[in-house]
Amino acid sequence: MRILLTGACGFAGATLARSLLERMSGLQITGLDNFIRPGSPSNIEGLRRLGIRLVHADVRAASDFETLPPADWVIDCAANPSVLAGVDGLTSSRQLVEHNLVGTVNMLEYARRHSAGFILLSTSRVYSIPPLASLPVVERGHA
Repeated sequence: MRILLTGACGFAGATLARSLLERMSGLQITGLDNFIRPGSPSNIEGLRRLGIRLVHADVRAASDFETLPPADWVIDCAANPSVLAGVDGLTSSRQLVEHNLVGTVNMLEYARRHSAGFILLSTSRVYSIPPLASLPVVERGHA
């Protein structure tokens, strides 16, 4: 089975890649990452040693998908996971939309072209901020 794993060098992507390779034989994983998250480069060598082909590409750029090999499944681990993205003043709403919406559309188009299945690993951003902020916070002990 051939898998295209986006966000392959992030925490979720790298953990999933290792787990899949431990549990399934005959997998060919192409990992796509743009390496903008601080810890991502630290996963490169370990994933390459496992036989994962890593491609430096960005889900926001449709053209980055044009030269990728076909896959049977796309597993999306690439996202801006911050609940405060676009609200905290450190990131923009545009970046959030480009990563999480435009990137998903680009992956879905790739999956359609190759008749591949698609699995989206969701982020905390699927919940809107006001309902999250309105949840009661209960302090127990020192936490």
